[in-house]
Amino acid sequence: MRKADRDLRLAEGTAHLPPIVQPLLGIDPLPRTLDHHIESFETMIRSRHRKDEDEPTREISDEGAYALGVMIALRGNGNPAAAPFAQLGVTGPPSAEEVISRIIHGEEHWWDMAYLEALDIPESDYAAKLVEARTRHLVSNAMKARGTVLALALGGLVFIPGTLLAFFRAGRAKGPVNYSHRWHLSFGLGVFLLAYLAFVGFGNLFNQGLAAVATGDGPVMSMPVFVAVATVTSFLPALIALGLLFRRARHAVSRLGLAGPLDGRMVLGAFAILQICEFGLRMTIDASGPIDPTGGLSPEESGPWGLVFGIATACIAAPVAEEIVYRGVLFRSLTNRLRVWPAVVISAIVFALAHFYPWPSLIAVALVGAACALAYASSRTLLTAIALHALYNAAIKIPEWIVYQTPLS
Repeated sequence: MRKADRDLRLAEGTAHLPPIVQPLLGIDPLPRTLDHHIESFETMIRSRHRKDEDEPTREISDEGAYALGVMIALRGNGNPAAAPFAQLGVTGPPSAEEVISRIIHGEEHWWDMAYLEALDIPESDYAAKLVEARTRHLVSNAMKARGTVLALALGGLVFIPGTLLAFFRAGRAKGPVNYSHRWHLSFGLGVFLLAYLAFVGFGNLFNQGLAAVATGDGPVMSMPVFVAVATVTSFLPALIALGLLFRRARHAVSRLGLAGPLDGRMVLGAFAILQICEFGLRMTIDASGPIDPTGGLSPEESGPWGLVFGIATACIAAPVAEEIVYRGVLFRSLTNRLRVWPAVVISAIVFALAHFYPWPSLIAVALVGAACALAYASSRTLLTAIALHALYNAAIKIPEWIVYQTPLS
């Protein structure tokens, strides 16, 4: 509901800007946004069938069905006040007084204003001004947050030639890459498999504990403790892998290049390359990809502590742990036997498949894995790959939190 509301506000609030602005900021035009969320809401309605009946069980609330009715009417240039609410299982839309009360208290959604305008009552003018002010605030936040990412990508364009040259040179290296510490491929793959199983096991255990806390069956957990547990859980598989490969912590730091030196120019150049690829995917494959009914938003990321949770897990813990396991263990194990390019391709495919995303997103994840592997092979320091991974994740998590989680007033 929140994602649909804010996507529609952004589409409508940026429609007057130059045509290039919306695609650069990752905003679809209003007709496409309507189609996307109508399909998403309809997917939830069709998502599950009763075993003893042919009729589908509705998986969204009356509020969601009311929103769907308004959106369907708008898509067909119809009257939202005469939307097919009964066919969607809604006894009736909210009254004008209820919608106005929502708007006054800042609890409205985009479709509430569309419904109120269809009623054509005097109070709708005042309500429209309140909604318009909140929409402008949202558009301003989105332009600042996503514009910062765009500025970073534009700045990284300068370093693309040097980055591509370094990647090309690393890919042409003959024979195994001469790292300071080598191990047999079979041993490295065994360590990687154990670390991957630890990722799955700890992840499932954490999710079960989270579900128990949410239902009241588990212990009460404050957000600081929750963030700490999630962060530590993310690091454990990498620590297991390092413990199996190295006798001392300083050996792991020095031989994997965890202490640097950091190649900042390569990080910015590779980030710009990934952003260009992301833009191409968004304009082509993503437009025909499957619908995510949840909108991709996580309840754990709401509020200020949600931002801390997203940064700690997605922007710090995940880049460090995943780079150690997928590049420091898997990719290095492969390069001890294979040439760089086959090792890059294999490790990137494994990295993508391990995330269990819809197939359009798998391509983007594979590109990130390939870029991080090439950054590691080129700089011979895992810190460069970690920084690239962290920057890429931060460029997604932080702007999305600003757009979808911050209050509109």
